[in-house]
Amino acid sequence: MPSQSFEAIAVASASVSEAWQALQQPATWEGIAGVESVESAVHDAEGKLVEFAFTASVGGVRYSGTSKALESVEPEHVHFELTTSEVAATVRVGLEPGEREGATQVHVALTLQSRSFLAGMFFPAIVESIGRGLPSATADFAARLG
Repeated sequence: MPSQSFEAIAVASASVSEAWQALQQPATWEGIAGVESVESAVHDAEGKLVEFAFTASVGGVRYSGTSKALESVEPEHVHFELTTSEVAATVRVGLEPGEREGATQVHVALTLQSRSFLAGMFFPAIVESIGRGLPSATADFAARLG
């Protein structure tokens, strides 16, 4: 099945620890990788976000899916797997101190993979939509971090 990777960087006006705390809030994930809404979030005993259900829109098509944390290293990065019936994705968000004091550099790495023949046929359009929108989605995502 075809796959494609993307990366984008933005700056949040929050410290790394504040940005980390925002990453644990389900609503923060809305807007990244086509995610429109998040619900049924689960946190572990330490308060880390470990899974959630979501609705995403990619290339004009809506999908319901689930997300599970693959790795979560406080306050450095989180790595989630997002799965729908047609498309799978991994999203890694890395946090580093920004050049300005109190700011954080937010690095988003996204990999998409089609999961079906039908998604494979539309994969070029999906890739174009995500690739075109990721820089602004990452800027909006960083703004939600602080």
